[in-house]
Amino acid sequence: MSGGYLDIVLTMLVKDLRIELRSKEVLLTLLLFGLVMVLVFAFGFATDPAVSRAVMPGILWTTLLFSGTLAIGRTFARESKDGAFTALVLSPAARSAVLLAKIIANIGLMALVMVLLVPVLAVMLRVDLSPHAGIIALQIGLGAVGFTVVGTPLAVMAVNARFAEVLLPLVVFPLASPVLIAGVNATGAVLGTVVDPDPAPWMKLMTAFDAIYAVGGLFLFERMVTE
Repeated sequence: MSGGYLDIVLTMLVKDLRIELRSKEVLLTLLLFGLVMVLVFAFGFATDPAVSRAVMPGILWTTLLFSGTLAIGRTFARESKDGAFTALVLSPAARSAVLLAKIIANIGLMALVMVLLVPVLAVMLRVDLSPHAGIIALQIGLGAVGFTVVGTPLAVMAVNARFAEVLLPLVVFPLASPVLIAGVNATGAVLGTVVDPDPAPWMKLMTAFDAIYAVGGLFLFERMVTE
């Protein structure tokens, strides 16, 4: 990438992070929503260690799914006001650079939220994740990347669309289902709750998914914005 391209990515990323650090609007919303989900699931399934361990992968990835949906839904919320999004589209900045900055910001938010929520979930369900902390963190990272590279380009629909809060999940969930299925199975393999004890094939599937959708999103975003 050229220096100018990277400058655009860095400028957009720093701008979004500074605004979020000042307002904490999205981060606090994600944390509160995720904590409510964790508490509901924990009190609903915390019966015995075997059951808790079996449901842990599903709860973890469901939390990632719904928290991620909230994050990507707010991707262009600030730019949608006062014609800022139109000005951004008409600017000479490469649109793929704008998208890349938004993807990185969303990945950072989702990763931070999951880092804070997963230990709470593990304590509430009484499941010891410490022996597998590294590989589970890697799986969550791959899942966060996969969900954001799918959802962030589609979040442009929420700028002017009616009922965008309903439309966006309906479009994103089917497209992101492969990475969620792979994530549940990979985490289940690590915790020993599925038949196949090897998480590597599922993690490879997530990696391939991330790469394909990232490249496709960056190439197609300009047409999506134009339309």
